[in-house]
Amino acid sequence: MIHFTEKNVVLNNGRVLVDFELDAFANLQIEVDLELSADLEIVIGEVLVCGDSINREPGGFRKVLVLQKSMPAGKSSFAFDIPLHQSPYWHTVTVRTPLEAGSEVMPFRYVEINGGQGSAKVIRKELYGEFDDSAADFKSSSSNLNRIWDFCKYSMKATGAFGIYIDGERERKPYEGDAFTNMLGDLCCGGSSQTAYATLRWLFNSPTYPTEWQLLAPFLLRDFYLYTGREQDFKNLLRLLIWNFKRLMQDAGSDYLLRDGAAKGDARTSGGGRRDIVDWPISERDGYEFGTVSLVPNAYWYGALNVMAELTGEAEYSIWAEKVKAEIFRTMYRPDRGLFVDNPESEHTALHSAFFPIYFGLADDIDREPLKKLIRSKGMVCSVYGAHFLIESCYNCNMSDWGFELITGDGLRSYNNMLRCGATIAMEAWDNSLKPNQDWNHAWGGAPANLIPRCIAGIRPLKPGFAEFAVKPQLADLEFIELKHPTPYGAIELKVKDSQITLTVPEGTKAHFQNMVLLAGTHQLEYKK
Repeated sequence: MIHFTEKNVVLNNGRVLVDFELDAFANLQIEVDLELSADLEIVIGEVLVCGDSINREPGGFRKVLVLQKSMPAGKSSFAFDIPLHQSPYWHTVTVRTPLEAGSEVMPFRYVEINGGQGSAKVIRKELYGEFDDSAADFKSSSSNLNRIWDFCKYSMKATGAFGIYIDGERERKPYEGDAFTNMLGDLCCGGSSQTAYATLRWLFNSPTYPTEWQLLAPFLLRDFYLYTGREQDFKNLLRLLIWNFKRLMQDAGSDYLLRDGAAKGDARTSGGGRRDIVDWPISERDGYEFGTVSLVPNAYWYGALNVMAELTGEAEYSIWAEKVKAEIFRTMYRPDRGLFVDNPESEHTALHSAFFPIYFGLADDIDREPLKKLIRSKGMVCSVYGAHFLIESCYNCNMSDWGFELITGDGLRSYNNMLRCGATIAMEAWDNSLKPNQDWNHAWGGAPANLIPRCIAGIRPLKPGFAEFAVKPQLADLEFIELKHPTPYGAIELKVKDSQITLTVPEGTKAHFQNMVLLAGTHQLEYKK
């Protein structure tokens, strides 16, 4: 999907800064009308310095390009030549730029023109994926939360430009970890089910190296089917998934647990081998102590086995899941403290060893208070990727107040910090200082695009295509929320204020609220915190 944005400026032989207000994958055309011939310098980039010029050394993979152009007097036009994208990693197979772009694109927000006397029309040709801006909407009594919603929703739109969920400008390729957050956000906000399908097809044919991310594949397929209802595509992908998953089962030890592929000498390459990762970047692991066997990847393993049982109806996966759970509790749970540890030889409990067991259901049958206490005490000591699981875990165990605090916080590791830095698309990491080589267009940093609809508003599909869905709002201290949520059947509309809920259920669907099943139509319900 192509969108043109034009800005008209006066040139006065000095520096003129054009701000398109939002970063976007785009290319550029400039039309000038000069009084005299002139040597122009044109700069495009994502980051400002001193507030009025483009930072020419933004660091990492924040983008900037400079073009020198000699122009005659009078009217003329030219395109800014953007070099073909090239990953810094030789082994990366990148996603191609769609032909409709006409030429290569890069993410930029600002254009700077130096020199020349006259006028210029600056035309940014923006590339977006299929996205319905009107399909989803959210507002609440918190202007802070509303701003974060707008930021994350636009992040889903902007990063869908390539028809496949990419991990950002640096590599431009899909990873399961990125796709997990990206797909949920995209489908909650008005994105395309075809982009989701294309991404899963890519990943199921070429799994990436992290153990945990390979184990997200069942969750990706489950969510794809629940949100889109595309049954034949689900069946096609399920065959690929089963084949990949059986390989993982063959890789498990006699105790049914997974070992770190790095410890076995597996190659760290896409499509072959794997390595435990826990979180990324390395500095965001809260001192996690790795072992040959580690808690976090095996928590994923337990969750993935259960989802495989759900997707296939085969009891073998459930039997394996129970064996995995028993071995985890035997070797990595400390009942005297009520906590899990990072690995069987460790006594350390990283934040990740608290929230991942909650997220994947390992902690469902135990007293979760010690885990919840540790989560509150640690704060946001994880990456933007880990934050998705951390925050959702809070909402899954009656800690909506803390989940809300983590979404709307103002510290270094916060969505507000991304905005403070000047980003308009979610960043790869919380701050440049935490990942100096980061790019500023990573949808995995926009988890609130799905956390707000799924956790705060509590709208989640229960049957494929939203034929049935759950409604469980958790407002914490919010005074009201209003949500419009897309489904294949039409929009779900939810308003919660004080103790009153107004819910519109689309024709052909059913809503589950508390112990009630609600048919199509508008319902007035009582909300109790």
